[in-house]
Amino acid sequence: MKKDWLSTEQTAAALGLTPRQLLALRAQGTLKPKVHYRKKNPISHRPTYIWHSDRCAEAIAVE
Repeated sequence: MKKDWLSTEQTAAALGLTPRQLLALRAQGTLKPKVHYRKKNPISHRPTYIWHSDRCAEAIAVE
């Protein structure tokens, strides 16, 4: 069974990006919260994100 939500490092590797490039796409608004990524712990002051790799791949392919 394929895991839907992956860590930043796993998603970046699956997409052929670096973690920094993935986070830049989030900061630019290309990847949307609750669709492409979400916080692993929503109350943390320093969030760790998890990513839906298939949705991220679709969003990046559209650009």
